[in-house]
This record gives sequence, structure tokens and C-alpha cells, in this order.
Amino acid sequence: MSISMITNLIILISSQIGFIYGIFTILIKKKPLYLKMVVLAMACMTVGRIFVMLQYITKDQMPDVFNIGMLGMVGCFLFLFSANYGMIDGLTDDGSREFLKYRIISWLIPALIVAGFIPAFLYEDHMSKKISYTIVVLFIALASRYHFKHLIFPDVDYGVVRAIRGYNLIALVLCVSAMIFIGADMTDNEYALLGAGIVMSVCCLVIIPLLRKEATKWTTV
Repeated sequence: MSISMITNLIILISSQIGFIYGIFTILIKKKPLYLKMVVLAMACMTVGRIFVMLQYITKDQMPDVFNIGMLGMVGCFLFLFSANYGMIDGLTDDGSREFLKYRIISWLIPALIVAGFIPAFLYEDHMSKKISYTIVVLFIALASRYHFKHLIFPDVDYGVVRAIRGYNLIALVLCVSAMIFIGADMTDNEYALLGAGIVMSVCCLVIIPLLRKEATKWTTV
């Protein structure tokens, strides 16, 4: 079994454990939609890795075009982005000039993620794979902006952001490690792929239990 296959298997098992935990503690109970969206993010990661494993088993390779494995990662970070942008950001940022510097600084991590992806983009020869992974990285960058923003943003009214900063830190680490994972895949660096995959797996395991624990400070979960 190759290092790449082992790495994807580790991520699959971890995200599946996180998803199953989320099903029993969040999805089947009356929990806030914010928490449910994070559970669905783990579901997308699980489905994506299942597809990757099936490709390895049946064809011993991954297609270069946009596929379900990549779509699973897009879905994961789209749910993370939607949860923060659609449900939390409006409670903290009223759009005033007072917080303008935080909105500007929050673009730092997305910019670094895109910049870190450029060497891998230039290294990869297959244009279809480059375009496909670029789509994934853009969603990762969008999600990372709000996780970083809610780490540095002052919590002036509701205490919502302060309560879940641990979750946002883990989610931000997931974003960065996912970008490294993609870059390693494009450059055929198996050891960087394994390292990034292990970090992603740890994040998938702890992100929902941590969020559930922290969210008790502002919900009834």
C-alpha cells in the first residue's frame, strides 16, 4: 500500500469518526444549524476520501479532472465558510470603520494560502489537474479568511466569537494543512502528503467535539 493511499485512508477514518460523532450528538438532536453545518463538512470530507480510496483500489490512480474526491473537499470548506460567514460574522462585524483593520488583516491567511499554492501550480504539468485543484484551494482560502478573522476580531457584544476561538483555530489549521496536502499531491511529495494528511486527520477528529464543548457557552447544547 502506497504512502498516498495510507494517507487518504487515515483521513477517511478520522473524518468518518468525526461525522459519526456529529450524527449522534448534533444532527439527530435539536442543535444549532451552525454546528450541523460543521458536521456536514465532515460528511463531505468523508465522501470525498471514499471516492479516492475506490479509485486507488479499482484503477490504481486518480483522474486529473475535477472529481468527487475534489468535490468532497470543496463541500467541506464550503460548509465551513458558510457557517462562519452566514451565521456568525454578522453577529460580530457591523461593517463600521472601527473594525476595518481587522477586515483587512483577515485577508492575510487566504493570501498566504494562495501564494503557497503557486509553486505547486507551476510544478504540475497537467492543466486539467491544475485548474481542478485551483478551484479547491480558492474555497479553502475563503473559509480560512473567516476562521482567521474570528480569531483576531474583538468580541464586543455577544461573546460568540470568543467562545469558539479554539474551534476556529483547529479549522484554520485544517485549511492550511489541506492546502499543503494538495500541493504535496501535485508535486508528488509523499512525505509532505503524509504529514499534512496526519494533521488533517487530527483536525477532523477533534473539530466537532471541541466546537460542541465551546458552543455550550452560548447555546443550550
